[in-house]
Amino acid sequence: MPNLMLTNWCNYKCPYCFGIDCMSPKIAKKNMPLQTFRDIITWLSKTSEKTIHLMGGEPTLHPDFEDIAAYLLERDFHITVFSNLATTQAQGYAQKLYDLPVEWVVNINAPSTWNSEQRERIMKTLKILGQRAAITFNVMPDDDNSGWAIELIKECDLKKCIKVGFVLPTVTGSNYYLNDEQYEIVAEKVVELAQNAEKDSIRLEYECGVPTCVFSEEQLGLLWDSGSKFESSCCSRMDITPDGEIIYCLPLATRQAVHFSKFDTYPETKQWFEMKLMPLRRLGRTENCYKCNLMRSDSCNGGCLAKMLLNAKNI
Repeated sequence: MPNLMLTNWCNYKCPYCFGIDCMSPKIAKKNMPLQTFRDIITWLSKTSEKTIHLMGGEPTLHPDFEDIAAYLLERDFHITVFSNLATTQAQGYAQKLYDLPVEWVVNINAPSTWNSEQRERIMKTLKILGQRAAITFNVMPDDDNSGWAIELIKECDLKKCIKVGFVLPTVTGSNYYLNDEQYEIVAEKVVELAQNAEKDSIRLEYECGVPTCVFSEEQLGLLWDSGSKFESSCCSRMDITPDGEIIYCLPLATRQAVHFSKFDTYPETKQWFEMKLMPLRRLGRTENCYKCNLMRSDSCNGGCLAKMLLNAKNI
C-alpha cells in the first residue's frame, strides 16, 4: 500500500529533505481534502492489503488527522504514522491512539540539533509511545557519533530497531545530498553503529537507494555478524500527494505523476510505474555498474534512481 501525503508542509526545514520539490514553500501549502482522502481509501480497498502509511510533510499538522485515523481504523486498516513528533499536536495524538493498531516511525535528527521546545515535545511523546515507535535518521558524514540513537531507544523503551538512511538527492538536485566520496565515510559510521547497537540487541534496517558497493566485503560481513545484514534496493512504496497525484517516490516527484483515478487498483499503478522506470535502472550509479555481478543478478539495481538520473543529465 502507498504512503499518503496528508500534508505537503512541515514544521522542520531540513536541508537534506528529498521532498523539497513538492513541499511548501516551493509550492503552495496544501492539506489533503477529506473527500480526496475518502476517495483514495475506497480505491485502495479494492485490494485485500490493509496496511497504510500516513506521512507528509508532517502528518500531525493536518487539521483532520484524528478523523483520518478514526476513518481508517473503522475500516480495519493498520496505520503507520511517519512523524517528527515535534508539533504541538503529536503528544495528544500519541496518547489517544496508543491502544489502537497504530505504529509510529519517528524521523529524527540528532538531539544536539533540538531546541528546548522540540526536546520537551519529542521526549514526552517518545516515552508515551514506547514500543509503538521506531526511529529513523540519516547518518551524516560529519557526525562524530550516532550513539545517541541507542541511548534514546533505551531511555524511552522504543523498538529495538534503527532505520538508517544515506542522504540521497532529488532528481533536480535541489537538496543537500552526499557526494560519492562521502558514501564511504557514512558506510564506515553505519558499520560502527551496527556493532555498538548489537550490544543492546538493536538491529539496523536501511532506507532504499543505497547500493551494495558502498560497503566493502569486510564491512558487509561485519553487518551480517551484528544482525544488521544489508540488502540493496530501490523499490519504494509509492506516494500519493494531497491532490491525489501518485508519484513513484519523493526524490522523483518532478519526473512523473499520474492521478490515482487513472488506474483501477494500486497494484496496477505500481506495475505501470515499474515498466516506465525499468529501462533507466540499468544506468547504474557509476560507469562500472554494468560489469557488477550484483547488478547482473538483480541483487542490486545500482542505488537511488534519482541520483542516477541526476548524474545522467541528458536523459
